[in-house]
Amino acid sequence: MSVFLKDRVWIMLSEISKRGVYPLHGYKMGIFRLPVNLTEESTINNIFNELKKTGFKLDRYADRIYVTYNWNEQEIDHFPPQTLSLSLDITVEIVTGEVIDLIYQINPIEKFGDSYRIQNYRQKADLNAKMVIDTILRNTSIGDKLISYYQKTEKLSLEKAIEKLTQLTPLAIKPITRNINPPPPTAGASITSQEISSASVSSQRSAPNIPDTPSSTPVTSGMSGTTISLTGSGTDHSKVDGPIDTSFKSKRQNVGKFKGISVWGPVDPPGQLGIWGDSVAVDFDICIGDGACIEACPVNVYEWLETPGHPGSEKKPFMAREKDCIFCLACENVCPPQAIKIFQK
Repeated sequence: MSVFLKDRVWIMLSEISKRGVYPLHGYKMGIFRLPVNLTEESTINNIFNELKKTGFKLDRYADRIYVTYNWNEQEIDHFPPQTLSLSLDITVEIVTGEVIDLIYQINPIEKFGDSYRIQNYRQKADLNAKMVIDTILRNTSIGDKLISYYQKTEKLSLEKAIEKLTQLTPLAIKPITRNINPPPPTAGASITSQEISSASVSSQRSAPNIPDTPSSTPVTSGMSGTTISLTGSGTDHSKVDGPIDTSFKSKRQNVGKFKGISVWGPVDPPGQLGIWGDSVAVDFDICIGDGACIEACPVNVYEWLETPGHPGSEKKPFMAREKDCIFCLACENVCPPQAIKIFQK
């Protein structure tokens, strides 16, 4: 059974469903509600096109995408002796809106003809419906939205959020692998901030291969753009109060980089991490890891970085897409300890 839907699928009647009655006319159904937004027409069209690669039968009407899986069952008819083949199907509806509903109805076997010898029909239909749902989540940008949701609400790193989605959708067929790092831009090409943001969870067709190493793994200077380690023996440090020193660039020394992001000392990991960033600067020693900045950023500049052993918090908002900043100051304004400073260019 799909781990994603285990203990989470419930039975409801259509008359109490979102936005009126679903087109199932009072039948009982399985439903799962995803806490992510899907309202833009271009995004809905993109998901429809992504599903074409799965081989399912597709249809679309208004705010819904219909995904149908067909399979055949065989039965033995003894009078006269013969083997009969029966074509069955199950449809999952993707209902878009402020939240996403994934629903399916298990029809009575009579719908498919005068056949009563199919063994375990309802269990097979339920399993196939969950397989379709797992495939939808793994193979479309709905999965990317869930990854972002896990990062923000559960304070997960990108690697851990992708790993969670993989573990929750084991029934997916032809699953895609999401890359941890975005591909390098083509020379001379103009890339929008939205494209760069989405590239961090970009997909390529292959078997899942999600690394199990957290971002707090020691890094060496041999890694591209990284000379700072998050591990060490520096534990003799206490929590620091804000606000951030806005003139730190003239008072502190740039001691290295982490994945291309400047780090300003003193740094004595894991207890003291200094100030990170140039145009988007966060004092990691002041930061309490509440996630308000990640929620507030409209262009997804931040992602969670694990910093175990730090007295302020063991997760920090890492400005992985610092160049995407639009200088709206939203993150700076919502930070409780005032650990953020945005320097406009």
